[in-house]
Amino acid sequence: MNDGFFFKAVMVFIILLIALLLTTPFMVLFSSVVFIEEEFISDFTWAFLLSLFSSLLSASISVMLVLPVSYYTSRFLRGWRRRIVYSLLMVTAVITPSATGVLLLEFFTLNPLGGYLNRVFGVVGDVEGVVVAQLFVSIPIAFSYYAALFASVSRVYEELALESGLTRIGYLYRVLLPMLRGRVLAGYVLVFSRAFSDFGASLILGGGIRGRTWTLPILVYSATYMGGLVTVSTVLAFYLVFAVLLYYFLSGLEERGVGGVEEVE
Repeated sequence: MNDGFFFKAVMVFIILLIALLLTTPFMVLFSSVVFIEEEFISDFTWAFLLSLFSSLLSASISVMLVLPVSYYTSRFLRGWRRRIVYSLLMVTAVITPSATGVLLLEFFTLNPLGGYLNRVFGVVGDVEGVVVAQLFVSIPIAFSYYAALFASVSRVYEELALESGLTRIGYLYRVLLPMLRGRVLAGYVLVFSRAFSDFGASLILGGGIRGRTWTLPILVYSATYMGGLVTVSTVLAFYLVFAVLLYYFLSGLEERGVGGVEEVE
């Protein structure tokens, strides 16, 4: 049997399974009389805009914080120091988002420092809580992606930059990131998508308050119990189209590099 046929057959089989799953909400909509209440449209609009705003903000903060840490870890940490950093930064990728939300809730309500920050910024039960929750669940994605990316770059570029008089900070922001801007942007989209899809942590810390801290994933969950099959299918159809377009855009960035280098050796 031709090896190429085997790989294609497996790929087609998986794609057909996923396609059957993804088309189900559209089948429900096409076979039903679609009537959407005005109140639901208002909830949907708010949830989508809140998800978009909070995810953009949390992803931006996450990437800005993680970039120098990822560079330093990939270049200078080895052995037990590297393992400790990885363990701490990746812990929220191992525990469930709900557990992350509970940890954050306990910090902002029981810890003296967290309580003070909550009184100042109003984190619990507000939009700020959604942003903080999304930030903590997206940090592991950002760290693992950028640490692997920087580790794949030859040290020759860094040595040349240092010999030309740049500091390592200058090399990171003036040479390395511009050189890899396509992949850096692709990583940002990946981090954004993780923040956008968060449910558990955002629900617990943000409170899941209708018209205030309902994100799109929370709306999908709520519509399952409150809105009926057609309402849920409407939300899912929009959600799926958005997700497919987002990852299509992400794949394009990784392939073309958006002006960045295709391969770094």
